[in-house]
Amino acid sequence: MSESIELVVQYMPLFIKGLGYTILVSVEAILIAMCISVILTVLRMGGDSLPSRSIKKVVAVYISFVRGTPILVQIYIIFQVLAVLGLNLSGFTSGVIALSLNSGGFMAEIMRGGLAAIPRGQIEAAEAIGMSKRKIWTRIILPQVFKIAAPQLTSEFINVIKVSPMLSVLAVVELTRTAERLVKVTGQAIPFYITIAIIYFIVCALLEELVKLQERRKLTR
Repeated sequence: MSESIELVVQYMPLFIKGLGYTILVSVEAILIAMCISVILTVLRMGGDSLPSRSIKKVVAVYISFVRGTPILVQIYIIFQVLAVLGLNLSGFTSGVIALSLNSGGFMAEIMRGGLAAIPRGQIEAAEAIGMSKRKIWTRIILPQVFKIAAPQLTSEFINVIKVSPMLSVLAVVELTRTAERLVKVTGQAIPFYITIAIIYFIVCALLEELVKLQERRKLTR
């Protein structure tokens, strides 16, 4: 037991570095996913013209695809498609793109729920006083949507962290890939996998507490 602890302590700097990559990948992915979700939400709010209806169907298919297929399959598809297009990106960049496209679909559904909670009268009043669509979105709709959906968006960030180990298939040296390398070097598996499980648990638990705090604030207002 003591030998296992000493082994983990010896390689702790590598775990910290791997955790840094995990957080970096997750933060970059969630920020890009937010932009994707905003675009998808705006496209879904189009009118009843034929082009708008066609765009809505494309968006619906995209969201259904990312929600209905394994993230690992999506990572492989994105990596291979980018390679076919001649974009020889690093595993890190390809992984961020894959996570962003996946999370963007989930976040679009979250934002749709937040959008439904905004009284229609606010938008109609803004249109009545002549506000442009851009201002209505940036000053009225999006600020409220992000505020309403903040707990769910934080939960999605937790999900991104949890699926980030999938990027180890692209040789991204995040937390799980770090453990895999150490297992090959030392021949010891249990101490390292228990260590990364504890690290993931602590990070996700802290974020879950943030979600609970956000929900309590909403109830007290």
